Amino acid sequence: MDCRLISRRALFLLPLLLLPACRGREGGSPTAPAPARRIIALTPSLTETLFALGLGDRVVGVGDYTYWPDEAVRKPHLGGLFNPNLERIVSLRPDLAILGPSERDLIAKLRPLNVDVLVVPNESLGDVERSFHTIARRCGVPAAGDRLAADWRAGLAPQPLPGAPLKVILSVGRPAGRLGEITVAGHGTFLDELLGRLGAVNAFADSPTLYPQIGVEEIVARKPDAILELRSDPQTPAQAAAIVHDWQALSEVPAVRNQAVEVIAGSFVLLPGPRLPQLYREMRAALVRVREKR
Repeated sequence: MDCRLISRRALFLLPLLLLPACRGREGGSPTAPAPARRIIALTPSLTETLFALGLGDRVVGVGDYTYWPDEAVRKPHLGGLFNPNLERIVSLRPDLAILGPSERDLIAKLRPLNVDVLVVPNESLGDVERSFHTIARRCGVPAAGDRLAADWRAGLAPQPLPGAPLKVILSVGRPAGRLGEITVAGHGTFLDELLGRLGAVNAFADSPTLYPQIGVEEIVARKPDAILELRSDPQTPAQAAAIVHDWQALSEVPAVRNQAVEVIAGSFVLLPGPRLPQLYREMRAALVRVREKR
């Protein structure tokens, strides 16, 4: 993701915070909570999941970096990971906050205010699919979760490209206009999993961290066949061309020499949520173009 995205949208990389699935009545057996009716979600991917489940009418507030769907954008904005507006959140009287593990500070602030909190990890593809079911059950619409998960899973069915596997770098963030401080997707990320379903090889699959920052020397040494620049903001043709041009300084890299640097941009690109099949299709199309140039 680009630097703006990295600073503004959490990459959901922290361990799952285990929460009780039900409340207990004093002196009695546990009982499931009533379906939530006034929901907030600051993480864009979780907000998108709520709307994909048909729960948009129950959402009373969203994060500042929510861009889809249009109905979500029109909801009250409540800040982001680093600047949640607690006063405004309280004024909306939510009965449920659906949050990512990285929002632990907000979690700690909401619990004393009698706001139920559901923590939903969504770093891996398995996490994302489980999130559909978890949110749907908590909101009393389990069948909607089943339908969304089935359609999403079908949209991500393995579609390996023919021929020898391409070695690919997934660039998810770097300063505009130059090569340096490049963040890539490593092993264990949902982006790496998508690449594997296309039969390609992640050039940084051996990274000890999920999103390592690398130097140009490492790129030259790994000799990638393709470089996918993943950007969270839409790019004009001129902007995309400028992104590709930045790589010309590394003409010894096969991906650069063979004009196999591809830009995939849009608000759907780096969000581990219901629109991942769109990213998957565009990744495959980009790698097909790369294959045709070889």
